[in-house]
Amino acid sequence: MWNITHNRFVAGAGAAALMLAMVAVEGASADHPRLVSVESTKCTTCHDDLLRGATHIHPPVEDDCTACHNVDVGELGTNVELVASEPELCLMCHDDKSAAVSGDFEAPHAPVMDSCLNCHQAHAATQDNLLAVAESEICFGCHEPDDVNAGHELPVSRSRCGSCHQPHGSDTPAMLLGSEIHPPFEDGSCEGCHRRPRGTKLRLSIEGADLCFACHSDLETEFGKGSVHTPVREGRCVECHQPHMANESALLKTSGPEMCFSCHRDVENLVKGRGAHAAAAEDCATCHDPHWSAEPFQLTAAMPELCLMCHDPDQNLANIHLGADMATVNCVECHDPHGSLSKSLLASGSVHAPFEDTCAGCHLGSASELIESGGSALCYACHADLEIEVQGAMVPHAALEVAECTDCHSPHASRQLRLLRAPGGGICLNCHEGQGNGADQIAHGTVDWFGCQSCHLPHGGSQPKLLREVGNELCLGCHLEENINRADGGDLELRWGFTVPSHSAGDLRLVVLDPFRNRDHPIRNHPVAGIVEGGGRTRVAKSLIGEKIECRSCHDPHAGSSRGLFAFGAASSAELCVACHPR
Repeated sequence: MWNITHNRFVAGAGAAALMLAMVAVEGASADHPRLVSVESTKCTTCHDDLLRGATHIHPPVEDDCTACHNVDVGELGTNVELVASEPELCLMCHDDKSAAVSGDFEAPHAPVMDSCLNCHQAHAATQDNLLAVAESEICFGCHEPDDVNAGHELPVSRSRCGSCHQPHGSDTPAMLLGSEIHPPFEDGSCEGCHRRPRGTKLRLSIEGADLCFACHSDLETEFGKGSVHTPVREGRCVECHQPHMANESALLKTSGPEMCFSCHRDVENLVKGRGAHAAAAEDCATCHDPHWSAEPFQLTAAMPELCLMCHDPDQNLANIHLGADMATVNCVECHDPHGSLSKSLLASGSVHAPFEDTCAGCHLGSASELIESGGSALCYACHADLEIEVQGAMVPHAALEVAECTDCHSPHASRQLRLLRAPGGGICLNCHEGQGNGADQIAHGTVDWFGCQSCHLPHGGSQPKLLREVGNELCLGCHLEENINRADGGDLELRWGFTVPSHSAGDLRLVVLDPFRNRDHPIRNHPVAGIVEGGGRTRVAKSLIGEKIECRSCHDPHAGSSRGLFAFGAASSAELCVACHPR
């Protein structure tokens, strides 16, 4: 006998058609007009009731009905039968559900073993996954609501069942989705992390990593030093870990590099490309610690020790590098550790033109012997225009009086543009230590994207502090909507030749101001330029009256305690506002 419990979810002609299909499996055939040919027939012309009102259609229905139905055209009529009985018919495509149908799980789901049609429609539906009705209604068809409420307090009892349970069965108790269970969740101790709920509202007892550190206090001590992964530093543990259960060890959301690629898309392109570094393609953890390290970029060992774990520093390797001491070089200054289409994984950010042709353009036969002793005079032999710029600058860069070009630029290749030795503000902070973001601060995004040179000219300029522009004009070069050119691929082209890639475009804060660029941020009529005046409807601190107002009045250009880089150390917009507008 067929189990037709699912028919309570199906109404009208749809139910009749479903019953007809099931009868056909038993060997009977429905009366059907004779067809001219199966290939030229459009079944849904007559069977439009199967799709009426549906928002989700079973692909075989759209593509080819004969994927599920045998259609035999004879002289006396047309015979239509299912190609196999159900659930075997479904498994012809959904073979990943074989174990579920066979009940091979430790916690099998009885309705699945009985019939796929207990929960799913065969042709079309108004619900995702061709469910006959909403998920909770299907579950409550077998599970009494009172029993569910007794075992699941609010708001869990009002949540989607599939958010915790695998509907087809699993090898975990209660058909839970994950094989790795967070102990508080496994013990039913919701209050270990959550406050007592108010109705259907769910709240954590403590926000951020402090909640995790309540149990994992040993990690809090470790994460407070060295190079700390940004999500860890900002307390965003659940960006990588599931709070309740997962199928990966350590409750990770996904395994291997895919976890990292959710943020590091630029690395993904390299690792999955033709010139991928084998070690990086295998697992990011080969070279990086996911939480923190004493080495930069959370490297698991110092450079070049890390590279030499795989690459034998023999005489052949030394000869390739003109006799350089391989135990002291920084490999990633010239090579991209993730991947490159150039030979020997040379960094593709920028390659010094002479280096592509011959070492003899700068070297006298060995790594240690250079033309002009390797000083800036060697560089100026080709870059004479830069020498003129440096010597003629109204505001010179003081570092160039004592430093050499190679203190900031790699003479060979770099992953950065312009052969820079480090990304972001890494080079500048060697001297300007106080301008970087502190342990609990967020750096200005442009520093991470382009480096300090997005605002400052690196060799010399005409403005104070080597700024490209003064006042608001500097900030609005990147943050004013009308100054941005949106490329076809979604990239944002900024002033001074900088480009924000499409995957980061949403992180750039843009503003729209009045035609004179004097007001309308952060709210309408709020001034962004001019002199602070008193006497208006909004109270202003007396100490500010007569002071100049500009972007820097509210935002720190380097780093802040909030994503808005609010001044006065403010962690929120409310704290910022009361700094100027006391209550």
